[in-house]
Amino acid sequence: MNRRYWYVLLTYFIAYFSSLIGAPIIMGILRAVTDLSSTQIVTYASVYWSVFSNFIAVIIVWLLLRKQPRSTKIEQGQPASVGVSVIYAVLGFVALLIGQYIAIAIMSMFGVGGASQNTEMLGELARAVPLMIVFTSVLAPILEEIVFRKIIYGGLASRMNIHVAAVISSLFFGLMHMDLAYLLVYFVIGLILCYMYTKTKRIAVPIAAHMLMNVIAMIIQFTMGGNA
Repeated sequence: MNRRYWYVLLTYFIAYFSSLIGAPIIMGILRAVTDLSSTQIVTYASVYWSVFSNFIAVIIVWLLLRKQPRSTKIEQGQPASVGVSVIYAVLGFVALLIGQYIAIAIMSMFGVGGASQNTEMLGELARAVPLMIVFTSVLAPILEEIVFRKIIYGGLASRMNIHVAAVISSLFFGLMHMDLAYLLVYFVIGLILCYMYTKTKRIAVPIAAHMLMNVIAMIIQFTMGGNA
């Protein structure tokens, strides 16, 4: 795999786990300069560090990839036109909603129900600190699509059957959300996003659909929070 892709993966995982060090630092600063409660300090620190670390990660990833040639099997060939890409992004967003609904229906048949803990947690943080929406709706989709679709899926597809590559990358995508009860939902989301990337050969397409999906999820969380 391209050396710069390894640097991208390293950047992503450093940002992913950096809250273990970064959030406590922000908490210490907030304790020193504000009168926030302990609960508020934890919440604000989590949000500020998530946004900051992932914003820096997006910049680093952009610098690493901005001049990279299209090298994976998925990217070979003519990419879809802008018009077709927009259509795929919109229809892909709809497919993501339908795919989640079907996955949840299957889960309910086996007695697995309730809301996603991951989505609920992000929603609670966003309601407390709206800046979190920048992370969930912009930064996270960009990083996740580059890592799980462009690099992991694209890299595996260049070395093995494309369907097996989609399954493996989507499984990793699901596991990284740390919500095993909803693994099937994230797995289905990953497969749909892989399909969109394969058909358009533009990573911007799954990024756009992923952003739309997360925006809707946040709207739902805000609405539920307002009704609670």
